[in-house]
Amino acid sequence: MAVAPLAGRRVLDLGALCAQRPHALAASMAARLCAGYGAEVVRPLPSGGEPFAATPPLLPDGGSALDRFLNAGKRQGATTGRFDVAIGDRASLAAHAEEVPVKARISVFGPGEEDPPMTELGLMALSGLFGIVGEAPPAPPARLAGHQVSYSAGLAACMALLAALLAGGEEVVDVSLLDVAAWLNWKVAAGVMVMGSAPVRGGARVTWFTVPAKDGHMALVYQDKDWPPLRDLIGDPRLRDDPRFATGPARGANRAALLEVIGPWFAARTRAEITAAAQAKRVPLGPVKWPVELLDDAQYRARGFLAPDGMPALPVGWDGQRLTLEGNRADAG
Repeated sequence: MAVAPLAGRRVLDLGALCAQRPHALAASMAARLCAGYGAEVVRPLPSGGEPFAATPPLLPDGGSALDRFLNAGKRQGATTGRFDVAIGDRASLAAHAEEVPVKARISVFGPGEEDPPMTELGLMALSGLFGIVGEAPPAPPARLAGHQVSYSAGLAACMALLAALLAGGEEVVDVSLLDVAAWLNWKVAAGVMVMGSAPVRGGARVTWFTVPAKDGHMALVYQDKDWPPLRDLIGDPRLRDDPRFATGPARGANRAALLEVIGPWFAARTRAEITAAAQAKRVPLGPVKWPVELLDDAQYRARGFLAPDGMPALPVGWDGQRLTLEGNRADAG
């Protein structure tokens, strides 16, 4: 059995006291990870109660799935007492955690900069993520699903806290939400360095999309090397003979025409039939599943990703073993 690395540590989760939603989400996720690593996590609440209590998505009982996920393994409590770690924004840390030796401070731009009003949409726009997600202009950009920017900042904060605790002493860990969002968008920087220009949404080479099937949708995410077996799988001679479909850029420039050709083949088959046929030819197509279907997904079951009630597991491991909230025991995995 592995010993949880934060067993015996007390963490003050100030996420509910943060002034802005991205900071609150990031701090709450960092504390959630700390709980997974064995810490006792205390979450003080404002006078109005838990800020995520009514945040969608809502469960059948009316509760918030976000609240249930982010606050699993924590307990409500006051800011008094001894804590090893505190996580929050500048104001909450200054008001409630002056004596805590190790702090994670969430901000938009980092130390020395005042926090402007900010949303997760604003962070995606500032970091350039809006430039690559969604259909080509004039269609509006698309946001990333869920809270990927804030959750990634929470992961960064947790990893930095683990390093600070290992080093010992007092330390303030600064996590910039914008820096994390820019890191998530590393392909833009890489594209500029390698090709001299940044990728843009709906570019000529983009031929990834979802296609209606008989019982849902299929996701087409493939490389140029996968086009010949995909073309043969569908079996329409136009895909071989029409020059509009001969190359990746040509298919990207003629997406509407391509969809007209391949659409009927997908629409006439179920997701399971398409997946089996694609796997036989090693074509990387995947079914788009409803959330309830994921509970019975073979891969998710094998990985223990979802509990029977739908609660997702966290990828929290230590010494090669997965740590769980239940007693902070180690399970093989």
